[in-house]
Amino acid sequence: MRPRLIAAALVIAASLVGACSAPVPVGSAVSLAKAGQDAATQMRQSTTLSAATYATLEKAVAFDAGFANDLRDPATQDLLNEEAQIQAALSAYGGMLDKLASAYAALGALAAYDANGNFSSAASSLCDAAGNLIRTVSRRRQLPAAICPEASRQTGLVARAVQGEQVRAASDAIAAVLQAVIPVLADPSRRNLIVMNNELVQRLMVSAAKELYIGGAFSCGAVIAALGSPLNLAPVNGVDAVVSKHPNLARGCLNVVTVEAQDSATAPGVAYDKSIEALKALAKQHENLKAGIPLDLDGVNAIVAGLQGLATKQQSPEGM
Repeated sequence: MRPRLIAAALVIAASLVGACSAPVPVGSAVSLAKAGQDAATQMRQSTTLSAATYATLEKAVAFDAGFANDLRDPATQDLLNEEAQIQAALSAYGGMLDKLASAYAALGALAAYDANGNFSSAASSLCDAAGNLIRTVSRRRQLPAAICPEASRQTGLVARAVQGEQVRAASDAIAAVLQAVIPVLADPSRRNLIVMNNELVQRLMVSAAKELYIGGAFSCGAVIAALGSPLNLAPVNGVDAVVSKHPNLARGCLNVVTVEAQDSATAPGVAYDKSIEALKALAKQHENLKAGIPLDLDGVNAIVAGLQGLATKQQSPEGM
């Protein structure tokens, strides 16, 4: 086909696409893709840390049962079964977040340099992962067939208007998945399948921590070192012997152990709720992108910063 005929064909294709729905500004799509990828990646890290917390809880439950010499208590096995089910749900949730991050990365590539084939694969994977998540936490619900993105069928035309339409379709595909999973994840009955009862987790972890500390299995040295470090103070040699001679010091250390166990127990629920806020904020920005309204990503970025701070605290030796 001659160059003039090719150009004419592209113009006609662009005009036909524009008649159906307006393309979106690709620059805004790049920004949304970056914010979405950062958010999904951070949310994924939070699920990993939550899984680690619940793995510690599993050990705490087993320790408590042995400590009380009550290994056959049915309640212990019920708790262990619940923990295993929640780990499975967390795995499905984390898998969906992995694919969401990949879909946002592909959206950014599509908006930046028209990499349509990459988004096609990422969108299909996201659709599969979202369906698996919904099936895991809700046996009676399925991801609607219409949610599976049509963007994967778009052609790779290079006209800028056509690229803008492809970006719109890709953004709509991600938004459709978000709109499908958010109500499921926000449902309190479904939340309880991913986040364990906060008060129960606190009680069990605090109980195990107290038993170990009071029994002399834990040193107070790390607690005292963390308190003194900002003041350039270091624990004396044999600090635990000093603590054992001063009941007030021992009570202070025990209280720190209790508070940190409580913080560790509450972190998964806090991270989960912040993640739902992030998903809702992203869904809103997809609506703005489609409507041609300027994006406001400050809310998304603020939630991500909060999740990062929580993750840093969870990972820090003296943080939780």
